[in-house]
Amino acid sequence: MKVKFLKSIYDFKDYKGFNLPEFAFAGRSNVGKSSLINTLVNTKIAHTSKTPGKTRAINFFLIEDKYVLADLPGYGYAKITKEAQLSWKELIENYITSSKNLKILFILADISRGLEDEELTLIDWLKYIKRPYKIIFTKTDKLSRNELRTKINTYKDLSPLYFSSVNNEGKRELIKFIEEAL
Repeated sequence: MKVKFLKSIYDFKDYKGFNLPEFAFAGRSNVGKSSLINTLVNTKIAHTSKTPGKTRAINFFLIEDKYVLADLPGYGYAKITKEAQLSWKELIENYITSSKNLKILFILADISRGLEDEELTLIDWLKYIKRPYKIIFTKTDKLSRNELRTKINTYKDLSPLYFSSVNNEGKRELIKFIEEAL
């Protein structure tokens, strides 16, 4: 897969768009957004870290000269100042509400935690502003088959995708979903 880093933006005024469809990934600081992107494109282009909150900008990657992936800063566990949290929140909200090229916002959630208040609030807001989204449960490799089956039954009405960057589970399904959205 042909992949190219385009740019990082720390302030929304620096976002001009790319005249290509964009797919953004949002979620908690430790949910595996960067790992998912790296798995999806078969290369380590997005920075991963064991310390939550390392993604401090929106990072844009050009895929196959056809579309753009956006890695959004995480929310939740990052040990950052309130000022930085507000800055990230403003950056993310401005991007989601203003990008004319954003096709889908993928909301990543750790399968073992399920959907928590922050994800549910984000979903409600996206419905309110009429932005398309898709839920992706990550870290499926950490559950037993029975635990995973139970979670799948719990969330089946939401039609989520399931993903593991450890064993590539869900990779083909996510690529197919993006290609169909194009």
